[in-house]
Amino acid sequence: MEQHKSRLVYTIGMLTAFLCGALLFLIGFFPASYSVAEKESTVPEGRPTALLGVELTPPPPAYDSIVLLLVDALRDDFPDATSMPVAYSRACERLKLHVDIPTVTMPRLKSITTGTLSNFIDIALNLGHTEQMQDSFLHRLKKQNRVVSFAGDHTWVKLFPSEFTRQVENHDSFYVNDFYEGDRNVTKTLETELERSDWSMLILHYLGLDHIGHVEGNASPRVPLKLKEMDEVVEKILDHKSFPNVLLMLTGDHGMADGGGHGGNTPAETLVPLYLYSNNCSKTPSVSKRYNQIDLAPTLSVLLSVEIPTLSIGCLIPEMLQSLSLEHQLYAYFYNAHHLLNKARVKFGHEIVHRSDYYTWYQNATLLHKKLLRPLREGDGGGASQVYYQNAKLNYMRVAREISNLLSESLVKFDYGFIAVGLALTTSTSLHIVISVLYLDLTEQLQLDGLKVGQLWLSAIAAVVLNFTSHALDIITTSSMLYSILLLVPISIAVYLTNDVAQALLKIALPPLYTRRLKVSIPLPLPLLACYAIRTLTLGSSSFIEFEYNTWYYLGNTLILLTAFRTLRWRITKTNVELNGRHLYTIASTCLWQMRKVLVVLMLLTLVRYIHRLQAIQSTVVIFSMLLLWARLHRHSQLPQSLASGAALFMVYCFRGLNGQVLFFDVPSHMAAKLVVPTLVIFWCCLALVLMLGYRAALPQAHSFGKVPPTGALLQLLQTNLTSSLLLGALLQRVHNILLLPVLLVALQQTYKLCDVYGTSVRKFSVRLVHVYKIIMTIFLARMFFFYQGNSNSLSTIDLTPGYIGQTNYNPSIVAIFVTLNTYSADIHAFLFLVVHTLRSDLRSVGIMQLQPPYSIAADSLIAPLYAALIMLPAAFYLCLLVGFRYHLFIYSVFSPKVLYDCYTVLVFYLVFLVTSLYFKLFKHDA
Repeated sequence: MEQHKSRLVYTIGMLTAFLCGALLFLIGFFPASYSVAEKESTVPEGRPTALLGVELTPPPPAYDSIVLLLVDALRDDFPDATSMPVAYSRACERLKLHVDIPTVTMPRLKSITTGTLSNFIDIALNLGHTEQMQDSFLHRLKKQNRVVSFAGDHTWVKLFPSEFTRQVENHDSFYVNDFYEGDRNVTKTLETELERSDWSMLILHYLGLDHIGHVEGNASPRVPLKLKEMDEVVEKILDHKSFPNVLLMLTGDHGMADGGGHGGNTPAETLVPLYLYSNNCSKTPSVSKRYNQIDLAPTLSVLLSVEIPTLSIGCLIPEMLQSLSLEHQLYAYFYNAHHLLNKARVKFGHEIVHRSDYYTWYQNATLLHKKLLRPLREGDGGGASQVYYQNAKLNYMRVAREISNLLSESLVKFDYGFIAVGLALTTSTSLHIVISVLYLDLTEQLQLDGLKVGQLWLSAIAAVVLNFTSHALDIITTSSMLYSILLLVPISIAVYLTNDVAQALLKIALPPLYTRRLKVSIPLPLPLLACYAIRTLTLGSSSFIEFEYNTWYYLGNTLILLTAFRTLRWRITKTNVELNGRHLYTIASTCLWQMRKVLVVLMLLTLVRYIHRLQAIQSTVVIFSMLLLWARLHRHSQLPQSLASGAALFMVYCFRGLNGQVLFFDVPSHMAAKLVVPTLVIFWCCLALVLMLGYRAALPQAHSFGKVPPTGALLQLLQTNLTSSLLLGALLQRVHNILLLPVLLVALQQTYKLCDVYGTSVRKFSVRLVHVYKIIMTIFLARMFFFYQGNSNSLSTIDLTPGYIGQTNYNPSIVAIFVTLNTYSADIHAFLFLVVHTLRSDLRSVGIMQLQPPYSIAADSLIAPLYAALIMLPAAFYLCLLVGFRYHLFIYSVFSPKVLYDCYTVLVFYLVFLVTSLYFKLFKHDA
């Protein structure tokens, strides 16, 4: 028993160390801010007042007021003459803005207001802590005591807590079931503000369109209605009496993917419209031009007559400067180029800047600009002046664009110290657990699954030396002494594990002349290893990462088919030998008929890829799915628990029917809305009843009745956990994905039977071979169903809707739990089913009895560490690849989202395994 305990504790320790290493790697690879190294004081502030000895006067505000109408998730192809006729037809300019990744709200607001790029890790901060901004054009307006009003997404208030004179924030911005109420409040604020004339800027952030996309997708019938509502808002502003000298800007913070989400890098997510409205335009829009979203900050600063934010690396948008005189336009271009040139001097050094081409362009532009000042001030705008103006403008814009691109590239910062520590931890833990599984003799010899105090002290001393040296050489930088001391823990662990791995590899690599040949403790089937190696090596290709689902579909089905054919060949050969070659056709037909369930599984695995297209019979598919799921759960449940499970599934169908997703009784909409909450309450009561009936087996008083033997308590508890998780999954899954739950159970069950039969067909039977097959098959099926569900390696496919089922406001903890349970449903259920199946099995079906060690003991002695190793090893390999691809063109659009998915997959497995291990610890006498 002590051996199992150590394997569970050892596996948990390795997973914990791996996740710590992954966290350190992410901190080093994705710094929390791009501007840490650049002190604001190093860039000269203030608007220039002279040009080559000639006095300059900064232009006054171009408009009395500016309205920024921000429609969340308004992608470029949404506004048109049909969906938003007023907004489309009355626009002075119809431009496009390119949005940098990550395409989520908080980093986009940073780019709009500061003109700088956001870090990729801001996608995590978008849902959690929001850093207060220290500089933006809003801060500059506040310094001038100008009035700025705001209404909408509360993210603005978190970023700018004291910059708004008046504010009406939507506190439930993340509550995606709110399609209309929050937007109505914004419109009410708009109507109030339009009656006032004291504000210089009004910011309106509408969230309804984004929420509709998250819940119902971009093709929802509510989208045109919401666009019509936004069109009416534009009309309300344009037709108001106070509009004569107001600039209205209609744009989006990011776009919307075809599935309704965002966060990725598709054109639908990275292109948003920028429509401009004022009374000083011809209303004949030119060809739609494309600019960057970071260009809004310097352009708005010029129009508002405030200083450009220090962090801004954006350029000006010429179409927005048409209301300025030629002199003031040239000043704007000069100011922006001057600002970026100062940043380049700070970043790259004076000598490098002065030797560059863009500095020559800047000098030429300033000379032309100086020549123009006198004739422009005297009102001479003749042909020569126009030529000078166009050449000066072109050169200023070339300077700004060139420096902007250079600064964008230079913003990529990596903390190689943290990356090195993280890689050391993740790589050493992955190799450590792999070696401990493959070489049991070596594990006992080197005490790999135990703690060696002497080696730990030596590792701690080495960690102190490494930490001090790294800080002295600026390889690692921390913000406080406390962090430096805390860093000793992961460095010590990394040194300790690396030493173990080095010793083990040395003993494995030594020739037999000097040591006894080490034998691999578990059989390594070549087909499985080949498929697993292919999958791991494909991580080095951006195309394979983008379309990873095809890899899993192909390899998963290939493994099942290959195993089935090898088993079929063995059965035919064995029976044919016994009958001396007679009736070969009959034998083959009979054996093939015995494999019919496996063939059905392969057909199901092919069909489930297209279940989302079965809209016409969706209700029938849901009823069939729930009946099939209930039948699978009923096989291993007592009658009361089965009845409770059936009632819970019925409540799920009622909930879907009340929401109009499946056929249901004709209930008025107002009545259906009232019945949703009671239906969910009944569901939770049924789920609680399932848990209570299942857990009764573990209660002391239950044992006295003799209904449930003590040795079955562990199996009963884990089966109850699996049942409850599947019922909750049926509630959280999208309607067309409910079928995946029972199909996953059927596929796993039939695959395990195939593995049992195949294990007996090899020359020398090995229980460990059967386990290896089942573990790898489980991982492959779990990954296949992860992608069947509609997930991908793009953050835009994360379905947020399950997080808000049954909620009336935003609770981040519940949202995170429900979204995780839904997204990783296949991974969680596959692992739990594998453990339950292993505890339940004894191989009597294949005629093998009294195996040593007992078959079910492998649940914690072999399955746990091997499963963890196979999850951790590809993730560690990918982290190493990511360092090599750090300057790749698609590093943030393709490779970075994948690393977040991989690390979170390990985290989910860690949490599930931690809970499962608790049951093994409490009921270890059952194993």
